[in-house]
Amino acid sequence: MHDQKCLFQKLEGTLAEKLCIKELLKEQVIIYVQKTKEFIQKEMIISFNALIIDNQYIELSKCQFEERVSKPKNNEGINVIIIKSTAGKEYLITSNSQQCLRIKIYLKKFCVNKNYSGKYRLQEQKNCLPLSQSYKKNNQYFSTIKFEKKQLEENEELQMFHNQLTIMHAFQQIPNVIRVCEDAQRYYILGENMKLQSLESLLLNGFEFKEVPIVSIIFMILQTIQKFQAKTIYHGNINLQNIYVNINSPTLQIASLFPKYKEHNIKNIEKDIYNVGKLLYQITFYTQRGEIPQDINLNLIQSLMDQWSQPNSQRTQYRFLYRVSQLNLLNQLLSPGITVEVALIHQWFVNIKQNLKIEPKQLMSKAFLTTIMEEQEFHMTSSQILDHRVTITQQSYQEYEPDEELYPIRCQMINTTQMIPSKKKHDDAKISLFRSKTFTSSTIKRGSLHEITKQSTFK
Repeated sequence: MHDQKCLFQKLEGTLAEKLCIKELLKEQVIIYVQKTKEFIQKEMIISFNALIIDNQYIELSKCQFEERVSKPKNNEGINVIIIKSTAGKEYLITSNSQQCLRIKIYLKKFCVNKNYSGKYRLQEQKNCLPLSQSYKKNNQYFSTIKFEKKQLEENEELQMFHNQLTIMHAFQQIPNVIRVCEDAQRYYILGENMKLQSLESLLLNGFEFKEVPIVSIIFMILQTIQKFQAKTIYHGNINLQNIYVNINSPTLQIASLFPKYKEHNIKNIEKDIYNVGKLLYQITFYTQRGEIPQDINLNLIQSLMDQWSQPNSQRTQYRFLYRVSQLNLLNQLLSPGITVEVALIHQWFVNIKQNLKIEPKQLMSKAFLTTIMEEQEFHMTSSQILDHRVTITQQSYQEYEPDEELYPIRCQMINTTQMIPSKKKHDDAKISLFRSKTFTSSTIKRGSLHEITKQSTFK
């Protein structure tokens, strides 16, 4: 682990240390130290995109792996896993085939798989991310995010690509990364089969953003930022092009794709909050001529707030502008000083909650009867989105756990009229808001590794 060809690097202060807190697999394995030509038994931990031993780690998305089975005479055989990149190789020797299989399951998920073109066929989708069709596995389809290698030639850009993979794995962001592949020209991130369309594409293709979908999307983006902040990282690339909606899902699901996180960078979460404001501004003031505004006009926001505060005021021509509290949130997001915690309990979200009739399907704690935007997903059928009616399900969120317990609540809109919000209503409701969670040796000497691998078969 300590010579010039070692793939291990220091864990302290890295993105891996911040995000790889969950042990996906812990095993006792024998590693080969090339400098001393020793085999040492060590505890190995696999977490999100990281293989960790003794406070050092390998960033797995930079590597490939292969397995060799050595079968010397009068021996049952030894399984050797070779993790390799252009920088060097590491050798893991497992005690049996079952342990080897457990390790390989995660290496297949996190390491780069070569020969994409020999295994998958890329199928473009109009207005959505493309799909990869497997030549095997019953022609299974995978959502696909592709990256041109020529755009990742700079070390900084390439590292941000690997940081994105670590973030997607750790936060289990849709489309839930299943495999990373490459060919001579591109990298491919393969995830669950979803029909993912960007907010920009939805806008330009005539999607009618009614108030509840807008509120839900903005709230969910703010929740994502809050989770990033809790891990002392930032997204760095929030805009209409990079926020995607799964348009075929029975639930409203969003994906904040293409983060641009750099370690030891002075950027912080405040820029992400501002970019949420810019995104909301572009939806709010999207014109009938199909133009997305690029420049922010704070004077326009203030003048509309003043106008709408007058009794019997006339509404404007902006079809996705619904109420004063929407303008107020816009003004705060685009001004310095607001925190993500304050934004999440803004009056706009409270107003929508007060205009929904909530019918619990079962008895539950009052903690779950909060705002409609408090949790990670909102159940909303595609047909209901299109005809602007919404059914919302609220669920308890447990950090990084896939087997979440659901707490379904049916919500129906009972007041779709324009309202001037009441500060007293906001203050009364604010008291009962349930805030989102924050997150917070033995040594064996041999002559050389060649003795183990010289009689080997490849898998």
